Amino acid sequence: MQLALTNYKLTQIEYYSPDNDATTKRLVEPFALYSTQENWLLIAWCRLRMDFRSFRLDRIKTLNLLDEQFEPQKMSLQEYFKICLEKSSQPLT
Repeated sequence: MQLALTNYKLTQIEYYSPDNDATTKRLVEPFALYSTQENWLLIAWCRLRMDFRSFRLDRIKTLNLLDEQFEPQKMSLQEYFKICLEKSSQPLT
């Protein structure tokens, strides 16, 4: 995963979601790894959802680095967290 992050390699993952007991294939552009008290998470731009997503590392079934490189994001991890905080504080409509 570190190689994908540092070399901006498009990555294909198979990700397990316990909510619907399904595994999906995703093409992701890795952005950052971070640890919570319980889990390690990959933050990545998901080409399926066309948005940033967090993926628990223990739910990634397979991971393949592709030859394709992507353009790095123009923001810091702190800016990403700020955007997430703003999204979560918006009222539901």
